Formats: sequence, C-alpha cells, structure tokens
Amino acid sequence: MGFNIVSVFTLITSGYHSFLKACYRAFVAAHMVDITELSAIPQISLDQILGKVRPTIHMTIMSSENGRVPSDQAIAIIAILAKEQPKEVLEIGTFFGHTTRLIAENLPNGIIHTLDLPQEFNSKGDLKSIPKDDSHLIERRIVGREFIGSIYEKQIRQHFADTATWDFSEEGEPTFFFIDGSHTYEYCKNDSEKCFTLCKGRGVFLWHDCDFGHPGVVKFINEWRTMGRDIVRIEGTPIAYWKSF
Repeated sequence: MGFNIVSVFTLITSGYHSFLKACYRAFVAAHMVDITELSAIPQISLDQILGKVRPTIHMTIMSSENGRVPSDQAIAIIAILAKEQPKEVLEIGTFFGHTTRLIAENLPNGIIHTLDLPQEFNSKGDLKSIPKDDSHLIERRIVGREFIGSIYEKQIRQHFADTATWDFSEEGEPTFFFIDGSHTYEYCKNDSEKCFTLCKGRGVFLWHDCDFGHPGVVKFINEWRTMGRDIVRIEGTPIAYWKSF
C-alpha cells in the first residue's frame, strides 16, 4: 500500500517515519479522483451561500494538527452554522473535538451530538463492518480533548459507536449535519443516507474532504447529484454543501 522504489529510498536516506509518510503519499496519488469526477460538482462561494446574511462568528485560530479541520475551512462551516441557527447538530467524526467546540461556541442555545468510534476500537478486529480508512488517525485520537472540562461540554452529547450498525435515532432531532467520519464510499453513503432519514429530508449537510484525495466522498456526492440533489463545493475548500429544503 504505497510501497515503491521512492518510499524504499526514503527509508534508507531519511528513516522510518519519513518512509511511512512517503508510502502514504504514494497511496493517495494512486487513488486520487479523476479530475472530471471532481469538476462535475459545481463550486460556489461562501458569499453566495450566505446571501445577504453576514453572521458574526467566534473562533480561536489554532496551530495546524493532523486530523483537525484547518481554520480557513472551519470559518466556512461556522459561518453557515451561524446563518442557519439549528437547534440540534450532528457531527460524525469527533476526533479531538476542535470542530465540536467551535460549533458549541457559536450555537450557545443549541445541542451538539457528536459521534466517534468506541474508545476501545481495534481496526485489526474490525472484520465484519464496511470498509474504513484513516486508521492512522483512529489510533492516535483523544476523543473530545478540546471540549472536555470546558463550559461548552454541557451542550455536547458525546456518542460512541460505529455508524454502520448504530441506531441514529439516539441522536435527537438534528437538522444540521457535518459528516467527517470514515471517507470511504460505503461510509459516506451510509452516514449521509441515515442523516437524511433522521431529518426526514429537511436539513443542511456539510461533507469534509470532498477532494482529489478522497474518491469515496466524491463518488457518493456525484451519485446524490444524479438524484437531483444540487450539492456544491464551497470555493477554496474541500467542503461540499447542500441545503435540502
């Protein structure tokens, strides 16, 4: 998986950790999305989504960290959230909880449901579920690190489960969804369809990593677009957006 002559040379010259990074880059390059598939999803600006609304948002700019939504992308998510003002939100993929906390900060009267795999999850024993990715991130996560013990924790409902088998009705009645769990086609489809059912087809959907490196997400988004669902990409970001009403 990404093992080639370049990665071997990297192992010899730069060590084991650089070797792993080289393997990952090679793997991503081999599985990138065809440009026509990505370009089939139209782009619009954040200004077009917001219209005349100019929401005020609260945000702490944090240093870059693998697995965290970068601040420039988080601005788009939080601006749309501030415009919509949902009563309940569902985030799939808590990880450290950076985005979870930002949502809570900007939705003081809302309830945020956030979901991640069980703490004891072991990818080696995960033989019956649908295919996952990002095992390197799963292994190093500290779920909810950024909001546990904060004043925002009282708004947040942390759930632990595999979305492939979980009963989504435990998530309340959210109408705003940020889908950033496993990025395989199977999981993106599973998570999105269950969210759509949960809100009875009336919700705001944001998908992270709709880009060249995540063909499963792009494939799913294009599939939904063929059903007449006018999903778009937010210009300058890897975020896909759809308001279903």
